[in-house]
Amino acid sequence: MNAQLVFIALSPAVALVWFFYVRNTYRPESKLLITVLFVLGFVAGLVALVLNHMVEKYTMLWPGAQESIYRQMYWVFGIGLNEEFAKMLMLLLVLYPRRDFITPYQGLLGATTVALGFAAIENIFYLERYGTMTLLIRSGLTVPAHAFFTAPLGVGMGLAKGAATLRAKYLWMVGGLAFSISAHGLYDILLSVDLVWMNRLGYLHVVVLGLFTLWLMRLKPLRREAPPGEGPDQDAPPPSATIQPGTV
Repeated sequence: MNAQLVFIALSPAVALVWFFYVRNTYRPESKLLITVLFVLGFVAGLVALVLNHMVEKYTMLWPGAQESIYRQMYWVFGIGLNEEFAKMLMLLLVLYPRRDFITPYQGLLGATTVALGFAAIENIFYLERYGTMTLLIRSGLTVPAHAFFTAPLGVGMGLAKGAATLRAKYLWMVGGLAFSISAHGLYDILLSVDLVWMNRLGYLHVVVLGLFTLWLMRLKPLRREAPPGEGPDQDAPPPSATIQPGTV
């Protein structure tokens, strides 16, 4: 495969990772962590490929099914669920256990990075199989769409990490995953139908998700605690001075 085409396939995903990275105003994330998450997006792509194959082999859900309901369910449960779940596994493996993971934006950054790594490896696959024109279309539409699908999952995980109760943690995490699965599945359904107006709704769906992601980027943490081992919260007011008995 031409190295120049591989560079073109990876460039949109890398550029979007940088876009999200430089807008992290809470504290700079480690570039090593971002690189690891991006590479884990490749791994998530392989995991999803295996899961998708299992769905097609052992269930009635596949894109060529005669019954329309099975085709639509395939895009939600055979693609949306498998791919977003695979991305979530990577975040649970590396990001969620970190002691300094305490804000929604850290979750959004981690989730979009994994998603863009996922989209990058998909781009290389589609380049090999379908050629340059498909690569260019995907680079402008599907690559950012993957980031927008998974951003709510990352925010949900960030809010789960700061939640006070176990029930709240599960609700935030499962809610974020459900939103991402639904957004991903709806996109695939709209593009799978051979109707121009439905396809255009799919493009509009990506635009709306992009605007929603920009709104999510403005969310504040549930708490502003410093991670263990670090100094006090910079946003907290300084303690008032006190005079101890026996001092002047």
